[in-house]
Amino acid sequence: TPSSLPPPFSKTNYKMSILLETSLGDLTIDLQTTTSPLLSLNLLKLTKARYYTNTLLYNVHHSRFVQCGDPKGDGSGGTSIY
Repeated sequence: TPSSLPPPFSKTNYKMSILLETSLGDLTIDLQTTTSPLLSLNLLKLTKARYYTNTLLYNVHHSRFVQCGDPKGDGSGGTSIY
């Protein structure tokens, strides 16, 4: 539940984002900390650990989603903090 998550996820309507620097330009990823707190926490911790450094963006849908962080770049899976 959101109340049992560490700050800042226990706060309501808290806005966070991640800046992803790519060879084609920068992407700002807005995190849905209220509706997806565990996913947001996972992304923040993996980003802080530099897990996404030099990984491929292999599935991009403009204004919808992007998939990255898979070591093989084929969607077969990567690492989670859980």
